[in-house]
Amino acid sequence: MSAKGFAFEGLIGFALGHLKEVLEKEGWVVDIHGEQGIRDYFKEQSLNGVDHMLLIQDPTGEQWAFMLQEKWKLITNQREVSQFLDCCARILARMPGYTGNIQRMWVSRTVPTLNGEKSLEEGQVLVVQSCTSQTVLAYMTVILVAEVLGQRRAVEGLLGKLENWLPVVEEPVQSADAPTTTFVPVSNFGEKRVHAITKRTVVKVMKAPAPDAPPPATVPVALPGEVVFAYSVS
Repeated sequence: MSAKGFAFEGLIGFALGHLKEVLEKEGWVVDIHGEQGIRDYFKEQSLNGVDHMLLIQDPTGEQWAFMLQEKWKLITNQREVSQFLDCCARILARMPGYTGNIQRMWVSRTVPTLNGEKSLEEGQVLVVQSCTSQTVLAYMTVILVAEVLGQRRAVEGLLGKLENWLPVVEEPVQSADAPTTTFVPVSNFGEKRVHAITKRTVVKVMKAPAPDAPPPATVPVALPGEVVFAYSVS
């Protein structure tokens, strides 16, 4: 995994730690396990595909299990989605007595592929996506966890703890002879991509005439030395 991926997982862990701190003061039980922590918890080193797991219990005894996969890269594929869903199933198979709520979350910089999106929908996975910055995506993720728990106020103090909200250069530095490019944002509308606007981009806007509208008036051509207006002043 790249350094950026490790940094992003660490940021998610930090944000989840804030949620844990707030909830435990009110009598909640919150266990957070990272990728290696999951393997150690179940004593199975082949559990690969879930980056964070949260086991939560409120003061009344109601329980939640959150399983998160976090991807801070431009392209994800169907294999990674399948690996995540398979790992979730293997984790749950090791919790036969668990009867609480289950939430799977796919946290990514860009939208999933078309096939990946279908698999996530079939698995009832919550998708959190933002290409603005790692901080924004981490904040959105913890907000959604708090929303599922019905504890939105638990993340009110997180805003001031996170830094670097503005986008930063996240792509590898190109060689000197490589063409200059910039990161192109990706929309969250399925597979539709948002194209970067450059100096050569031509935007043409046409308004469709009403069915019963008269044809547009022709503007007379000005002869040398004359000024012709497209409208008359009465």
